[in-house]
Amino acid sequence: MNREDRFTITYQISADSKESAEIMADRIRIEQTVEMPPDTVPVKAASSFAEILSLQEKKPGQWITQISFPFSIIGDDITQFLNVLYGNISLLEGIMVQDVDDLLFRKLFSGPAFGIEGLRKSLNAYGRPLSCTALKPAGLSASDLAERAYQFACGGMDIIKDDHGLADQPSAPFKQRVASCAEAVRKAEQVSGKKTFYFPNITTSPDKVLERFHQAADLGADGVLICPQLTGLEAIHTIAREKRLPVMAHPAFSGSFILQQHQGLAIRLYYGKLWRALGADSIIFPNAVGRFAFTKETCRQLHKCMTDPFGGIRKSFPTPAGGIHLDSVPEMQELYGNETIFLIGGNLYQQKEGIEAASKEFQKTLDGGIQ
Repeated sequence: MNREDRFTITYQISADSKESAEIMADRIRIEQTVEMPPDTVPVKAASSFAEILSLQEKKPGQWITQISFPFSIIGDDITQFLNVLYGNISLLEGIMVQDVDDLLFRKLFSGPAFGIEGLRKSLNAYGRPLSCTALKPAGLSASDLAERAYQFACGGMDIIKDDHGLADQPSAPFKQRVASCAEAVRKAEQVSGKKTFYFPNITTSPDKVLERFHQAADLGADGVLICPQLTGLEAIHTIAREKRLPVMAHPAFSGSFILQQHQGLAIRLYYGKLWRALGADSIIFPNAVGRFAFTKETCRQLHKCMTDPFGGIRKSFPTPAGGIHLDSVPEMQELYGNETIFLIGGNLYQQKEGIEAASKEFQKTLDGGIQ
């Protein structure tokens, strides 16, 4: 039912009757567009109204409504789209954003600059999952972190990222840390004989994030890590349009948006579609077998949203993390398949043989891929 001048958003409404659900759906269409009593809207602005296309009961107390919005109220502004998607209604109870039709994503977003294919090509890594680890903890010096990066890279790690807690602390200032770690990884490549990426964390205030991105590139980084919920979501898009380095997105500070049963945004939409469309080449999400409460089915659906054909947008690399252990990697390979970056942090540091040996074991497990 989509027309080229309109797009559809699907909402879940919690209501104890159809009448209550209808009232809430009507409130969504008004609150997210004209935001004033309908009888006071000037005729010239009448085209800004959203239209309720359907309202159906999914199960007792839960309703699904599809609402059609005019493109004219967002223009080509991604932040305004986010405002229309879940602006004022985020302050209301019982409303969850379930989905947005592909027409919107095709028109407004350009997606990852590199995606799965670009990362594999740069790493010359095909037919298997990729390995990833995190430099930590905050409090170590830049040289200490660089030594850890060197050991990981000597062990053959595909991607070494900063922990999202590494920022611009006095113990390891951003420029010093990036330069030291990038140099250490380049030296280690001569030992391992393979390419390793280093992704520093560039998460900072919105006015500085693009500057930090270019600093990272100039200092020898191979990609960047960003927490879009902290910088503002459109920061991913801004960086991706530079087409200079791949972007890995981290979910810090986003839990309250996606963990509620009756409000917020559906996980598969938020991480799987929206972050991919914004331009994240790799998307970190809590793994099913770890310290966060994501189910295997939720993780499967996320993986699918990141890798299925979607609006002509490049695929993002699903990156499960959070409590993965070396001995659980084979099980995780069966769950996710080859189109995956497996991120192991703390458990590699626990290995008695040291992180270089642990990295070699990790990489050896992945090298065979899923047959």
